[in-house]
Amino acid sequence: MKILFSTTMVLLLFTSIAFAHTLYMTVTDNEDGSILVEGMYSTGAIASNTEVRLEDAKGKILFKGKTDEDGELEIAKPKVEYSIILDAGPGHVASEEGPR
Repeated sequence: MKILFSTTMVLLLFTSIAFAHTLYMTVTDNEDGSILVEGMYSTGAIASNTEVRLEDAKGKILFKGKTDEDGELEIAKPKVEYSIILDAGPGHVASEEGPR
């Protein structure tokens, strides 16, 4: 029984390491009053259907949406200072200040 438990734990550890990845976000100012948010993982997988939020300096949500199947979302730029958060769940969040 101890051998089975130990083997299972080792397999789970290696499986979680093998699937570890980092979420990256690219933000492009389209210079037409909008921005393009793109998400991708370090594995090369596209961050499709991933939540995107724009928040003001106090954390108030200004916009909430999701990336498309290409991992992209175009959004109108707010008139106030804001942050962009790409959120794929615990441990998979990318954020940066929005372009003015």
